[in-house]
Amino acid sequence: MNKEQHLFIGIIAFVIYTWIFYFIIKISTDVIFFGFVCVIIGSIIPDILEPPRNWMHRGIGHSKRALKFSAKIFVITALISLISIIFREFLIFYIISCLFLGYLVHLLADSTTEVGLPD
Repeated sequence: MNKEQHLFIGIIAFVIYTWIFYFIIKISTDVIFFGFVCVIIGSIIPDILEPPRNWMHRGIGHSKRALKFSAKIFVITALISLISIIFREFLIFYIISCLFLGYLVHLLADSTTEVGLPD
């Protein structure tokens, strides 16, 4: 997949995630902006770390282990963010969760290609 496709998928995931989050917590537009920036970074960082020079460019950053790790970190930070209903200072975890959401959807999108993700 190319960068534009990864960005599009990341933005769609961000809109859905933020809509759900906003419905629950009513986060501010400043926090949403920083989350948007982080999902953009997360959506393209795997290809920055491992540039797609050929079809074999997928190393540890594009692996199933990286997918599992990013999924775990996303879930943990998203759950901590829900605590921000009570403690507003935990909204930094929402922003971090957006970074890992971008990384996660990048790897999920790459896993649907012919090459897939290495172990």
